[in-house]
Amino acid sequence: MSPSRKYRLTLERNFYVWILLLFIGILGYLNFQILKSFFASIGWAIVIALVFYPVFEYLKRFFKYRGLTALVTIILVIILFLLPFIYISYQIILEAGELIKGVNLPELIEELLTNSVTIKILEKLSFITGGDIKSLEDMIKNEISGLLKEGALKVAHGFSNVMGFFINLILTFFIAFFFLKDGDQFVKKIGEFLPFAEADKVSIRKQIKNIIYTTFYGGILIAMLQGTILGITFYFLDIPSATLWGFATAVASFIPVLGAFAVWGPASIYLLAKGFILKGIILALVGTLIISMIDNILKPLIIKGRVNLPLIFIFLSVLGGIKLFGLIGFIIGPLVFSLFVSFLEILKNFIGGAEHV
Repeated sequence: MSPSRKYRLTLERNFYVWILLLFIGILGYLNFQILKSFFASIGWAIVIALVFYPVFEYLKRFFKYRGLTALVTIILVIILFLLPFIYISYQIILEAGELIKGVNLPELIEELLTNSVTIKILEKLSFITGGDIKSLEDMIKNEISGLLKEGALKVAHGFSNVMGFFINLILTFFIAFFFLKDGDQFVKKIGEFLPFAEADKVSIRKQIKNIIYTTFYGGILIAMLQGTILGITFYFLDIPSATLWGFATAVASFIPVLGAFAVWGPASIYLLAKGFILKGIILALVGTLIISMIDNILKPLIIKGRVNLPLIFIFLSVLGGIKLFGLIGFIIGPLVFSLFVSFLEILKNFIGGAEHV
């Protein structure tokens, strides 16, 4: 073959490749625009499929068809998680309404700030305002009021879109069904497009699985467990709005350092200050010996050896993920960060001459 013909064929090949890349880019962008409204549903469907895949594998022993097994698995998830979630949400709405009617918030904040224990804490923190405790109290009052107003607006906005929530929920379970049924084929097909060694593909799959397992079992499940325990404790201590406070505990469990203490700690102090000594002591004991021990013992056992990222980066990626993607960002944030680190390691080893991570 003459050099001129070889050069012409190379030009033609490059031209076809660039045209193909152009069409792939355009179609990829259009597909992104089409599917971006469903990213949250797809994300939660992936989480459901991965977390409950062992259940799916177990049920396959009793059912002949994968489709039927996937359907039974989704039904179990709905019964075990969705129905209790709907009931708890309904209780939270009722109890929040009763709490708002029955609580004089300014008076409650004033009582907490004038408590002897609180005063000692404020004295130690008064350096923030140059030793002026009054200014510190005013700042705390304003911050609490602002947070409560903002929280109320967000909750009201969230519950106002109930129909959209249920549509997304149905879509999530529908997608999860197909991920369970055909998940192996999806993973295999995606793996075919990754230009990595097989060991690197296995490493990436393991990293994704570990992050999702860790955030679900070490985050969501722990939060549900702590909220349930505190809610039951509130119920038996005859403290109003037990479900609401249990939900608040589950949310607070994601706060670094403080965790669930952000709810049961002030609640114990309030009970002691109001003269309910026995209730305050019982709540403090349950919080210290049970709820906090879940964070200190059970959570490390769940995440041990699964994620090798520093805690500060996990925390920041969770906050950033939630801000960017919404609630599903709780999982997507750490996942994106861990995959970024994994790809850097693949690149480092490739440049260094290793075949895989």
